[in-house]
Amino acid sequence: MALVREEWRVVDRWWTEEPVDRRYFDVVLESGRNAVVFRAEEQGRWFSQRA
Repeated sequence: MALVREEWRVVDRWWTEEPVDRRYFDVVLESGRNAVVFRAEEQGRWFSQRA
């Protein structure tokens, strides 16, 4: 289980053919390490930005 410290959304480039719609989470993992993950809404996939 992880603790969510912060959550934010980025919507950008909506006027292009490749818009960005991402929901970011700054989390603390069970190990105590911090990580930033995001869900790319346009792709329906999760990514790790920093672990």
